Amino acid sequence: MLNTCDTIKGKRRGKKRKTAAAESDPAISHSQPSADFARCYPAHCKPPSPATPEVETLRQFKAEWKRKTRGIPIDDTKRPKELLIVDLRDFEVYCSSHCERRAYELTSLHFLEVPMAKKLCFDGFVRLGKARYYIQGVPIQDSSVEGYGDEENPNVVTYVRSELAAHDPEYDIWYRLNEPSPHYKRFHDAFLWVAQMGKHVIDYMQSPRSLDSFRTDFHLWLMRRFARDLDFQRWHTTFRNQVDFRVAVNAYIEYFYHQAYNLPNHKLLLAQPLWSECMAKGMTAIKPRESAVKYTLATPEVHACFKHMYFGKQIQEKRPTTKVHMQQEQRKRRLGFAKGPLPTSVARPPDCQPYAGSPVRVGDVVALVPDTTDASVWRDTNWDWLAYVQGTETLENGTQRLAVLWIYRHHETNLSKAKYPFANEVFLSDNCNCTDGELRSTDIKGKYDIDWSPSVVGTNRFFVRQTYITQESSFVSVTEEHKTCMCKKENSSPIDNYRPGETVYLRKSLQKEEILDPVVVYKIYELKGLVLVRKLSRLGRDYATLAEKAHRSNVPPNEVVLTNQYEEVDVTRIQRRCFVRHVSRSDLLAGQVPFPYNLEGAGDLWIISMRLTLGRGGQNLEFLHALPPIMKQSPDIGWVKKLRGLSLFSGGGSLDRGLEDGGAVKFQTAVDSSANAIHTHRANARNAEKLRLYFGSVDALLDTALDGKSLKLVAQVGEVEFIAAGSPCPGFSALQPDYKNLKSLKNASHISTFCSFVDLYRPLYGILENVVNMASTRTGHENENVLSQVVACLVSMGYQVNQYIMDAWSYGSAQQRSRLIITIAAPGLTPMTQQWHTHSRPYEETSGKSLGKLPNGERFGEREHYPTPFPYVHASTASFGLPEIGNSIVQTCVPYPDHRNTSRNSLLDVVTRMPRD
Repeated sequence: MLNTCDTIKGKRRGKKRKTAAAESDPAISHSQPSADFARCYPAHCKPPSPATPEVETLRQFKAEWKRKTRGIPIDDTKRPKELLIVDLRDFEVYCSSHCERRAYELTSLHFLEVPMAKKLCFDGFVRLGKARYYIQGVPIQDSSVEGYGDEENPNVVTYVRSELAAHDPEYDIWYRLNEPSPHYKRFHDAFLWVAQMGKHVIDYMQSPRSLDSFRTDFHLWLMRRFARDLDFQRWHTTFRNQVDFRVAVNAYIEYFYHQAYNLPNHKLLLAQPLWSECMAKGMTAIKPRESAVKYTLATPEVHACFKHMYFGKQIQEKRPTTKVHMQQEQRKRRLGFAKGPLPTSVARPPDCQPYAGSPVRVGDVVALVPDTTDASVWRDTNWDWLAYVQGTETLENGTQRLAVLWIYRHHETNLSKAKYPFANEVFLSDNCNCTDGELRSTDIKGKYDIDWSPSVVGTNRFFVRQTYITQESSFVSVTEEHKTCMCKKENSSPIDNYRPGETVYLRKSLQKEEILDPVVVYKIYELKGLVLVRKLSRLGRDYATLAEKAHRSNVPPNEVVLTNQYEEVDVTRIQRRCFVRHVSRSDLLAGQVPFPYNLEGAGDLWIISMRLTLGRGGQNLEFLHALPPIMKQSPDIGWVKKLRGLSLFSGGGSLDRGLEDGGAVKFQTAVDSSANAIHTHRANARNAEKLRLYFGSVDALLDTALDGKSLKLVAQVGEVEFIAAGSPCPGFSALQPDYKNLKSLKNASHISTFCSFVDLYRPLYGILENVVNMASTRTGHENENVLSQVVACLVSMGYQVNQYIMDAWSYGSAQQRSRLIITIAAPGLTPMTQQWHTHSRPYEETSGKSLGKLPNGERFGEREHYPTPFPYVHASTASFGLPEIGNSIVQTCVPYPDHRNTSRNSLLDVVTRMPRD
């Protein structure tokens, strides 16, 4: 007799029953239909046997069952219907012919109710005792999994129930799934894996579980139960023996929820936090923050900078409370920001004082009128030019030859198209007249009094807080060192920058291309300007055959080998430092290369584990126990004290994670208005419980912060030391069809949000990223430029600011993705600079790009090209080793659960997108 078990809403609990062994049947033959469609698909309908109506097969099976059990019906309406199980084999499950989309297309059974109920059918051979038939187009009403609660057997038995069987008045009839048809096997194998995981997940959830429980604890629980079970081992191997199951749990969460919902203890199971953390059935673990704010909020200073822009009407001023304002001022004073002028102060132009026969002195700030040639280069020049006198020389005729550093007004820099709040702020530059035309005292109109690094900003005198670095168009805090140009400083030899034992890049030619190779500085000959270096060869590039001989496969491109080859090189061939870390044999073979040295060379980080030896049999490789004493081990990446971070428009948290991995930042607050994004951020957080996740508008958060409300999710002034933001890019995208529609204007206006939060919290550092097109000037708004206005706003606050283009392919990514990056640093701190490229594309394959033009017509922020240690990563290289998912119709990739389409197009959708030429 067949074993019976309880049925609860189509789900069974009990010990696993042995599946009836498949028996060969000469009457059954397998046709070869299209791999993606059922064999009954009209276009190639070739059933393996004549189909019998299901109603007839059920009648025959019930009669057979009665003969076998010799049962006598009992007239008792309170008695449950007797269970009748029929074996189903050589089956396939597919979308009903009545489906508007994807009719007859094969699908896995775990999609029956996910994400919503579907009309599925099955074909196959059914058998009970000696009675067997082929049935076709049978509508499925429900499925069932047996095995929950079994602590000894990790496997499951699966069933389906047809609509006709569900309404049988006498029996509770289920079809037990045996072996599928050959071309349906890939679908059914995927379902069985997911169903078995569902058993484990639900059994594990008898105690409260969160998504983080599946990071490592779930695996330990599984090992305690089934570590020695061969079936479990095969199941786990299919998942690449991973310890962290969070990705898989999230991928199949809707199926698991449906299973839990139909179990007797569903109230206990559905009360778990896991479901809302994975957003099952639209639930959320993070409470959305409602707000009545309709505009983009800005602090008064930021609003004044942006209100004239084409999106300015979308920005609304919001003043901080008195308490918050006092906290702001205290924060500014503590960090060295100058105090602004009083609101009642009336600015008047500074006075130019004639020399009246007095000599020009070092330290004077002089004024001169540009000549015709200069005026033709610097367009619309109708103001005095300013210069800092760094040296004078009295000539025989009594006049003075002046050595100067030019001082720029804001409209002579890359802020030329911006509205700047301080007309009397000027910037010392690193641009001198040493190689330009001679400047004499007779050319000077007079001098100005200047306030250098004032603690209080005045309105009647020029003041200088920052130096303008012309090559990068960046702004840095002015220092006494800046008052002498590089031409007049005592030039130090490049050889003074390096020490024995350090690893550096040596420029060399390889296949007619300039590249950088790491070497060890062994000895320095200062007088000769030479350096003796010990060569480090690349294992994969230079010794691939020896690596294979040493049973080394999948050698990373940033692994080097210590050699006994030395070379004397000119110091000018040394480009910069790089970092090499020793990795032990055990760690290397176990794949335990420490982060970030496992990123294949990103960040100029290399690993070394082997050395090259020479014996009777020729060259060989052997593992190093330690580095040679002279060679300096590269340090761990990270700082003991990390900056407390705030992330705006954080999305899924990728930028935040990258910055955290750099070692200097720990984000404590993240803000995003997308439910999917903020929950993704939570799922990937190292410690979600300590991360303040604000699910709502940045404007609502700013509104609350400016009001000084003490809420758990709102950081107070003084608690934020780093701000990262990636404001909505659609407002600036080149693909934007109408940049003046309301949504686009609102998106664009949020570029001011980063500035407002910086103004409020006054962090030590910050970074803003957006599309490069943000630097473009809109037609009809030629006197406005978003990039210039953002930089102007930040510089006016007193921040050091840099901006540049960063290309993904320059740092080891196969993506052709470029971003505009703006970085800020509080006064006196070391500014963030653009990272060195580690990967390069051929010059001819990369289009020229810059961030704009200066008033003198020169471009600034240009894309850089120079030798790098690696070529750029091809898409074929990045995608090598990805599992074969065919046309992805199975929609379940067990080893990599996220290798699935988020949406599936119908055949008609695909056809309409096919090229017609």
